[in-house]
Amino acid sequence: MIKMNKGLLALDENLASSIALRYASRLVENLPLQLQAGHVEVPDNKHHSAGKGWVRRTWERGLIEAGQQAIQRLLNTEKVPCPFIGYPKVFIGERDDALLEELTDGHYDLFIEGNLNTSDVMDFDSLISSPLYTKTPCPILVVKNLVSSNTIALLCGDGVDHKSVIPRTLSLLSGNGLDFDLIFYRYMESEATISENKDEAGSALQEAEALLQNENLKPLNTQVISGTPESVARLLKKYKMVASAFPLRKSPRLELLAQCPSPVLLMKSAKQGEKS
Repeated sequence: MIKMNKGLLALDENLASSIALRYASRLVENLPLQLQAGHVEVPDNKHHSAGKGWVRRTWERGLIEAGQQAIQRLLNTEKVPCPFIGYPKVFIGERDDALLEELTDGHYDLFIEGNLNTSDVMDFDSLISSPLYTKTPCPILVVKNLVSSNTIALLCGDGVDHKSVIPRTLSLLSGNGLDFDLIFYRYMESEATISENKDEAGSALQEAEALLQNENLKPLNTQVISGTPESVARLLKKYKMVASAFPLRKSPRLELLAQCPSPVLLMKSAKQGEKS
């Protein structure tokens, strides 16, 4: 029996959330994934937010109603077939704190949000260094663009424990109609080049292929791609998503994920707090 995963989709009334909503609606067509929509209303810190009793309860109800209306407007505008577990949840507080609390208490298998401004390496590094990203106990899917492909890139290379990351990724992405490419990224100060010689990655790609074979899967392509992050990122724009280990430090792979136009799935290891 296929395990049904549970995902939290963070929504706001903006373009990034619109794209993430559309992407998620396509994702559930392929994956055993149930989605819960979540939205955070951030207090303005004026005097009414510090009140007590019925004053505060009235203020909180007003914020929740405003949040529900904002998300409903987004859903009405997009009109996409994206089934949710229940009504959108509206939280009050600082955005990172509220989402992190829900992700921790709700035992989610995936966190999804739209972010259109991650092509700058410093912005991307700030994003994944935030408390929300570093403390979230599950994989994180950053949706940058809509991609119609059904092929997923499994990105190996520097800082990737493929023996841990690939099985965890496959357990999340075990759906229908999805194909996989195995890619080993190697930094070089040159334009991107593609090699089919697996030996250039040492034993990593052979071991990765064996991990897919354990799940009765065979990659469409197994490649070593060398070059600058910017040039290699252009080759990754064809993928539905690029899945790799959550970057723990600045590196060429972090720069590659930052500049990748496709959605990126950041997989955490057990040591980083991911639930088993």
